[in-house]
Amino acid sequence: MYQLISTTTYEPDPAAGPWIEPYRVIGFPGEWRAEFADLYRRRWRRREHPVGLPVRKLNELLRAAAPGLVATGRGVGSGGELPWFYATQDMPAELVGPLLASWVMTLAPTDDTDPERLAGHRAALDRALAMIDEHRPQWGQESVDLTSTEVSEGGTAQPDRRLYHLLPEQIGARLTARPLRLHGTDLSFRLVTREQGVELVSWPPRQYTRGKRTWHYSALVTVTVQTVPFATALRVHVEYGIRRWVTGSTVWLPPGRGATVLLDTPVPWPGDHGPRQRLSVNTLAFGRGAAGPGWRRHSLVGLLPELDVLRAYPQPAELVADPAGWLTGRDGVAAGVVHSTAMGSHGVGTGLMPLERSLIDRWVEECLSPVLRRTADLERAHRRSTPALLPTARVKDPQLANARLQQRVEARRGAVRAALGGMPLLVDVLWQTEETRDELVAALREWLGLPVGGGTDDGFDCEVDGLRVTVRARPLGTLGAALTIGAEPGRSRSQVVSEAVRERIGRVAGHLGSEHGPLGLALVETLGPDRFGQDPDTDPKSALRHGCAAARRVSQFVVVPEDSEAATAVRARSAVADGMRHLGAVVPPEQRLDRQLADDLQYLALWQIRRQAGGRGHRADRYLIALRIRPNDPAHPVCGWDDGLKRWVPYADFLLGLAAGCADAGAGAALGRIGRPVSSGEERRDDAERRIRSLLFQARERPTLLLVNSGNLREVWPGLSNGRLAKDTVAFQGEPPVRLAVHGQDLRVVLLRDANHRSETPEWYAPGQSEEEPPGFSAGLWASRGAGGDNRVFLSTVGKPPTAGTVRRDLRKLVPDPAWPHGPAATAWNPQALELTVLGCLSPSALQGTGRIDVEPDRPAVIAAAAHQLRFHDEYHPLSRPLPLHLAKLAEEYVLRL
Repeated sequence: MYQLISTTTYEPDPAAGPWIEPYRVIGFPGEWRAEFADLYRRRWRRREHPVGLPVRKLNELLRAAAPGLVATGRGVGSGGELPWFYATQDMPAELVGPLLASWVMTLAPTDDTDPERLAGHRAALDRALAMIDEHRPQWGQESVDLTSTEVSEGGTAQPDRRLYHLLPEQIGARLTARPLRLHGTDLSFRLVTREQGVELVSWPPRQYTRGKRTWHYSALVTVTVQTVPFATALRVHVEYGIRRWVTGSTVWLPPGRGATVLLDTPVPWPGDHGPRQRLSVNTLAFGRGAAGPGWRRHSLVGLLPELDVLRAYPQPAELVADPAGWLTGRDGVAAGVVHSTAMGSHGVGTGLMPLERSLIDRWVEECLSPVLRRTADLERAHRRSTPALLPTARVKDPQLANARLQQRVEARRGAVRAALGGMPLLVDVLWQTEETRDELVAALREWLGLPVGGGTDDGFDCEVDGLRVTVRARPLGTLGAALTIGAEPGRSRSQVVSEAVRERIGRVAGHLGSEHGPLGLALVETLGPDRFGQDPDTDPKSALRHGCAAARRVSQFVVVPEDSEAATAVRARSAVADGMRHLGAVVPPEQRLDRQLADDLQYLALWQIRRQAGGRGHRADRYLIALRIRPNDPAHPVCGWDDGLKRWVPYADFLLGLAAGCADAGAGAALGRIGRPVSSGEERRDDAERRIRSLLFQARERPTLLLVNSGNLREVWPGLSNGRLAKDTVAFQGEPPVRLAVHGQDLRVVLLRDANHRSETPEWYAPGQSEEEPPGFSAGLWASRGAGGDNRVFLSTVGKPPTAGTVRRDLRKLVPDPAWPHGPAATAWNPQALELTVLGCLSPSALQGTGRIDVEPDRPAVIAAAAHQLRFHDEYHPLSRPLPLHLAKLAEEYVLRL
C-alpha cells in the first residue's frame, strides 16, 4: 500500500522571492472601441442593444502573426483600462495596422441587401478603418509580479486576475524552450492558448503503426492557475495526456458538433522570426443549411490568406477530405484535426499511466525551478479507505461462497423493500431480441435470489422474504423505431419533432398501462445511438423515458447485442443494478470512522441542472435538485425535495415528478426551477438562495451533512467561491457571513470540487518507495504532510476499477518501450481526485461560539472521511462523487425536453 501521493501541482517558492517579468504593453483605445462597436452592432436589428466586440479572433491573429507577443488581456472589447496585450518587444505599426484592418473588415454586415443601409455600413467601415491610423496606441512599460496575491478574510489567496492568463503563458514559454527527453527521444512542444490557461502540444505529431494503418498522436500538457480554500499561495495545476489526431481518409463531423483544428503556420511577414512557438485554434463545422463544412466565426484561418498570398491555407472541404495530408504539412502550413470519441475509434488509446506521467512531471519541475516548487506530497488523513463493504473475493469453500451470496441477496431485498415502502416490485421488460430478454430476466432472478424456473417467456410472479415481485416481458416492437420526422409546409422543425415525441410518449404509456397504476421499473432494450447519428432528433430514447414515466415507470436502457461489444449477460446485470438505483434501492454501507457520528445523521445533497439553449427553440433552464438520504430509515431512505408539494418524496416518485413536470407547460414551480427564460442572473441567484435557505430549514431537526459541488452551484450561490469562504460560516449574497449553526446546530458542510473543464483539482500519482518500484494508484483520503488538526482541505482518491483492464503501471506510450511496441494502443486509467473541503463542522471554535461546551468537537478529517467513504458501494465500482451527489446528478436523466 502506498503511503504518499504526489500531485502535479506547483506553488511560488518563497526562497526565490517574487517572479517579476518586464513587459511591453499596449492598450485598446477607447476611440477604437466606440467606432468598432458601432460597426459590429449593425449586424443586429436592435442596434441599441449593447454588444461586446469579438476580439478573440483578433487575439488569435496577433498571437500567430506578431513576434514577441506573450498574452492578450481579456475583456478589452467591452471596456476596461487594463492593457490589451503584453509583449517582450515592440511590434511595428506596419505589422499591427494590416492585422487590425483585416479583422475590422470582418465586423461589417455581409448579408444586408437594402441599398440605404449598405451605404451606411460602408461609411461606418471607412470610419473604423480610418480610426486605426488616427488613434494609434502607444507602447508602455510594465513589470508584473507573476506570484503576487492578496489574501481574503477567510485566508485564501486571491491572485490578480491577469495572472490567470499571464502566468500560464510564461510557464508555457519556459516549457517550449526546453525539449522533453523520454527514452532517448526529444519531444518539442508548441503553445496553444485556451480560455482557461494554456496547452502544450508536442509537434510534429508522433506516429503509431499497426498492420497497414498509421495513427498520429501528440503529448499534451495543460497549465492552469488555481486557488485552494484557505491556502495563502496560488497554485499551478499541470495535467498530462494524449492528443489524438484524425488521420483517416476523411473527417466525419457529428451532426450539430464541430471539430477543433490546430493550425501551424509561419509568421506571414518577411524576416527571421526564429522557431515557431504556437498553434492557433480553429473550429470546423457544418452550418445551418450549408452544403458543406465551413469555418466558425472565431477561426483565424479565414483571415490568413488575406495577409499571406504566397501560401495555400486549408479550405474546409480539403481538410475534411485529406486530414492526414494537411497534418504532415503543405508548403510550410500544417493543420491537425483533433479526434473526438464521437468520430469513432482511434488506434491510439487515451491517457497516460503513472510512470510516464511522473517522468513528464519531473521535466516540468526542472523547467519551473527556482521560481516555482512542487507542493508537498500528501499523506493519509484517515486510516480507513472504505466503509464496511460486503466481501467480494472469491473463495473455494462452497458453504462460505453461498453464505456470502445470500448475505448480498438479503441486503438487496432489504434495500428494495425500503425503497418501495413494502409495496410489490413491478418490472416491465420491453425487449427487441430474445437474447436480451432472457438475460434481463436471469439477471433479475440472480440479483434478488428469485427461484429459477416457473413462469413463461411473458414473465412470472413470485414472493420471497416478504418481497412480492412481478415481472412482465413483452416486445417493444415499433415503439423502439426511429421517430418519423419530415419537413411539413407551414411548420417549423421543432414543432414537427415535438409532435413526433409526444405521439411516441402516448403510445409507450398506453403500452405499459394506466398512469394511476402502481410504480414500477421498466428495462427497455433500444437501438444504439450510432443508428441515429445522421439525425439525432430521430432517436426515440427521450420519448421512451417520458412514456415510461407517464405510466409511472422509472426506466433503464440496454442496447441490442449487435450495437455493443460487451457481453449481453454483463450488460443485463449492469442494467438491473442501475434500474434498482432509479428505484432508490441504494442505501450506503455502514461507515468505518475513527469517531462514530450521530446514529440519525442524514445526508443532504444539492445539484444544479443546467440546460443550455437547444437547436429546436429550447431556452436555457436551471433546476435545483435536492436529495436526502437517511440510511437507517426503514421506509424510503432516499428522497428528493418536491418544491411544488413542499415535502420530501421517495426517490422514484421524485424522478417521475421531474419527467412529468417537463411534459407540463406550467411545471416550472413544481420542478424547483431556479431560473425563468426572462429572468436575469440576479433573479436566478436570489431564487436559488431562497430555496437553499428553505431546504436547510427543513433539515435542521436532526444532524445533517450537506454535500455541495461548489463548481456546479457557485453560479447561483456565489458564497461558495473560494475567495468568500471562511471556516464554519456560510454566506449569501448581500449579507455578511454567519455562523453555520444559524442554519442548524448539528449541520456540517463539505464542499466538493472535481476537475471539471477548468482543471480545478490536480492530477496525481502514488510514487514508489524505491527507484525500482514504479508509481501507481492508491485509494484513500489525503492531506498535506504536517497539516494541523484544523486542516480543512483533503483529497479523495479511488483505485483502478476492474473495467480499466490490466494495463501496466510502467507503460510508455509517447516513446514506447521496445518490449511493448504496441503500448500506444492501450487505454490508460487516470482516476480523478476529488477535493473535499470541510467548510463547516462542530469545531472547538464553532462550539464555543454557540456556548455548547458539553459537546465533543469534530475532527475535520473524520467529516471528510465520511464524505470520502460515500464514494464506495456494494453494488457499484467506486463512484466519481459521493453517493448523495451521485444520485442528485443522475436525476438529470429525467429533466427532458419535448
